Amino acid sequence: MAASFGIPQIVDFLTRLGLRIASTSEEEETVELAFHASHGQWRMIIGLQHSDEARKLILLVPHISGVTTRKRLECLEALMAVNYRITPGKFGLDLDDGEIRLEEAIPLAHEAISFEQFQLVFGTMIQTVATYYSLIPRILYGNLSAQEALEACESEFLQGVEKAQSRNLTGDAHTVTPEPEPPTAPTTPPELNASDILAEISRMLDEKKEQE
Repeated sequence: MAASFGIPQIVDFLTRLGLRIASTSEEEETVELAFHASHGQWRMIIGLQHSDEARKLILLVPHISGVTTRKRLECLEALMAVNYRITPGKFGLDLDDGEIRLEEAIPLAHEAISFEQFQLVFGTMIQTVATYYSLIPRILYGNLSAQEALEACESEFLQGVEKAQSRNLTGDAHTVTPEPEPPTAPTTPPELNASDILAEISRMLDEKKEQE
């Protein structure tokens, strides 16, 4: 099964999600995506990692932010608090240069993962970046405590999602549907639907881009 899951399958998953791939390396077994938002450009690297018999699917968002000696304790406290909140994905710190990155490793062994599993993990990573990209700047330049910065990030993200959902409901109100179709079962748990996450974040990014 391991031989049948590789970069072509990852590319297929990303294509099915409607995403444009920035670059692909068969030799390094990596795929890179570039995202543009109001806070600037960031990228995600998806690849396969081999170690003896172990095999992992890695999703990595490098250089999200940086930590220096200034307010270092507050920044690390905030990152630890986020790690306690989120799953999958964890923030890490490079002690050499202070780089903050978000990473998730999925053990594969001799198996593969389904499109729905990939979609859930990918969507959660996107949501995490969209929510906490301004966490460290809020502490360093906004003079907020770790707790205040966390609450500000989460509040801003939820407000954006609620605004997008409200706009969708307003648009739907103008559409007359004689008989509603019966609901279909979600492909992911109802408390975290990856399709909804990607759709809402896409709307938020598009909206911010139009305002720039």
